[in-house]
Amino acid sequence: MAQPQATPTHEQDLNFVQRVLTVNGAAAAELRSRYHGRIVAVLCARGANPTEAEDLVADLWSDCFAAPPDRKTLLGKYQGRCALESWLLTVATHRLVDLKRRQTFRVDVPPSERGSDDFFDRRPHPESVASEARLLKLLREAIRNAFAKRDSESVLMLKLVHLHQLTQREIARMWGWHESKVSRALEVARQNIARDILSELKRIDPWLELRWEDFLELCAGSADALF
Repeated sequence: MAQPQATPTHEQDLNFVQRVLTVNGAAAAELRSRYHGRIVAVLCARGANPTEAEDLVADLWSDCFAAPPDRKTLLGKYQGRCALESWLLTVATHRLVDLKRRQTFRVDVPPSERGSDDFFDRRPHPESVASEARLLKLLREAIRNAFAKRDSESVLMLKLVHLHQLTQREIARMWGWHESKVSRALEVARQNIARDILSELKRIDPWLELRWEDFLELCAGSADALF
């Protein structure tokens, strides 16, 4: 069952993408000019080597503008729910995770009698949906494990503040604490969760280099990451 379309919050980026998708050559050139260097640099910072980063970004641009007749181009999937840069960086990181994991499991295969092509070059390449699912699973696991390590009181307090929009003053009344104590407890819980999430990501994929800001950006660019 298709999920309802979320209301776009980055109208300027969405309008820019629409210009690109109408085969506006100047807009397409501007897209690459704006983001190519940034995406390559971020991929390198997140664990790619320069060749991997350049190849991934070249494929990204190719998929932005070309697709099979029955499918949208990659860029056509952008819905304006986050900044275009965050979205592009998230897609590129999806693909980096997929690439690194395929490298981890790659084995040497004797040449085929049918030709000299490598076995993995002949296999159907995984769809981008599969690589996106891998990163979403990684984010979910890290979040779930980090919250599981926290005591129930801290988790409840965080939910009341961030999900139910209660104020720290209201929390203080409920707990019978001074407001400053609530503030400290929330800050400690946030810091511990951030530390545990990054630690869990590193445990699962040791090559992956992420700061907390990177993790938040990936969550912002992955609309379903937290659900």
